[in-house]
Amino acid sequence: MRSSLWLMLGCTLPLAACSHAGGSAGSGSSSDPAPRPPHVAGSPQRCKPEKLEGLAGRAADEATVKQVVEASGARTARVVKPGMAVTMDFREDRVTIEVDAQNRIVRANCG
Repeated sequence: MRSSLWLMLGCTLPLAACSHAGGSAGSGSSSDPAPRPPHVAGSPQRCKPEKLEGLAGRAADEATVKQVVEASGARTARVVKPGMAVTMDFREDRVTIEVDAQNRIVRANCG
């Protein structure tokens, strides 16, 4: 009896530690967008999406990617090839360049 109590306690404590206790009623909806953190002085540069227009069709060679990074104000770039797995995290200092099988830019966006 005593060992089963310890076993049950050992199984429920880790679950309790993982539960979410904050927020208001109804905030558990998965469709609520995550709040974007405020921009703090000295934090990474922000990418400017208006600078990314007109890139479709260009070859995504090293020189082009470097030009896109500089023009957009981003700090880094990632080039996403067809079928490539990518994280869904948003980074305001990064430009994401999607390319086709011929390494031509399909679209570019901040994040």
